[in-house]
Amino acid sequence: MDLMEWMWLLIIFIFAFTATFFITWFLSKYFLKKGIYGHDVHKADKPKVAEMGGVGLVIVMLIVVFCCIFIYPDFWEHFTVAGIVILLVGLIGIWDDLKTLGAISKPFLLLIPSIPIIIWQLIANPAFTSGNLLLFTPNPYLPLIGQVRITVIYWLLVPFAITILSNSTNMLDVMNGSTPVTMLFVTATGIISTIVFYLKGIINIPGIVLSVLLFSCLFAFFWFNKYPAKIFCGDTGSLTIGAVIALVAIFGRIEIIIIVAMMPQIMNSFQIIHSVRGFRERREIKERPTQVLENENVKANPHEKAPLTLTRWLVAREPMKEFEIVSSMGILSFFSSILAIITMLLIFVTL
Repeated sequence: MDLMEWMWLLIIFIFAFTATFFITWFLSKYFLKKGIYGHDVHKADKPKVAEMGGVGLVIVMLIVVFCCIFIYPDFWEHFTVAGIVILLVGLIGIWDDLKTLGAISKPFLLLIPSIPIIIWQLIANPAFTSGNLLLFTPNPYLPLIGQVRITVIYWLLVPFAITILSNSTNMLDVMNGSTPVTMLFVTATGIISTIVFYLKGIINIPGIVLSVLLFSCLFAFFWFNKYPAKIFCGDTGSLTIGAVIALVAIFGRIEIIIIVAMMPQIMNSFQIIHSVRGFRERREIKERPTQVLENENVKANPHEKAPLTLTRWLVAREPMKEFEIVSSMGILSFFSSILAIITMLLIFVTL
């Protein structure tokens, strides 16, 4: 990576942070004024908080990805497809925030954004041979094993990568700051891993750019979403964040590393699905997983029909403050990211 490429990454980071910061600040006031808000259920007085803060993330990501088509002309196809995926997921998120999608229809709709990836891969090289025009290589790296060829299975997994990671991120967006705090560690893991893979000549620049872009947007958004939140991420933001981390995994060829880093989110989502016996919209679940006490401490809901969630497990022993729960989520995500880095090192020894 030459000096100019490092400079572009720095410019992207600074622009994305600054743009996200000011757009989110504006939206936190504008949406509240326009009646686009939710109630903070973990506060005693349930204050109104602006919703759909993810709209700002989508706008900034689309601007940067569009510019990258010209900044990195050799990889215009990666950034073009990434822009289409971000736009489609963002629109699905906006639809869900405004109209509320069904619990079953949302995961299936999130399969649609993967179609541009599959179509371009088929158009670019139907023989699946290597080259810059390919968006992904169906030969993931596994720790201590190295590269494995799972062509057919990989093609089938690409659509599910976006819908699973998007929904997993969305399902942990439950408290002030929970999404940026946890996903910042995941994205930092993506930055480290993609740079290492780039220096080893395994991947090209798009995986690094997307991970730096996502980290910068999350870092700026954190200042408005942290306790006490001035704006919520909304499905628009959480779904898009999950989709972009899926793109980082696919373009950066760090699939198993991202899966390890996102184990808290993935385990939380599958645990919820299992405990409520299938896909359920939040509004369909009568018993909340937690209860808020008068002193704003959060405790586990003892009702047998209450969903099993990561939050409920964290407060199972004793009630905790909201910011303490989010801090615990961050610590858990940090250790998962450490395990992901160890996974990367175990892959590195096989290169």
